[in-house]
Amino acid sequence: MTRSRTRTGERGQVAVYAILLFPLLMLVLGLVLAVGSIEGLRTRIRAQLDMAALTATQALDIDALARGGAPVLDAATADALAREYLARNLAALGDQIVTSPTSIAGAADVVVTNTPGLDPITGASNTAPTVSIRIRVPARIPLLGLAGLDTTVELTLTGSAAARS
Repeated sequence: MTRSRTRTGERGQVAVYAILLFPLLMLVLGLVLAVGSIEGLRTRIRAQLDMAALTATQALDIDALARGGAPVLDAATADALAREYLARNLAALGDQIVTSPTSIAGAADVVVTNTPGLDPITGASNTAPTVSIRIRVPARIPLLGLAGLDTTVELTLTGSAAARS
């Protein structure tokens, strides 16, 4: 005959641990989801940024190409194309961004270089005419509020593209 022993003072300890750990686990889960949201948004913005730089490289000086010269970008046209593309495509992010897409595109650093050397934004070496862009995007991440953090983060991204013959 076996007798079950009950230890006095140890009953309900699992329940206490569960009650104490559950909020902590939910907080960690919320932060993991918030970081995933930030990275997903960063990926979408970076794709738009790279496409804006690539679109801007289409602003080639046609007369220079017709004369048989090397590709040269029209800086004013390339800058305008990059900003227009950014403004139109950042609008698709809707309420995830805090400020207007037009103001983000207007405040972007757009550099058009036609001479070989170091890119002033990315620091990479370029051998062809290049358009480089740096933007700062204030983004809204509501999940950060679960942890008592500010729900707005600023993402700074760079992108570039080169016109090759």
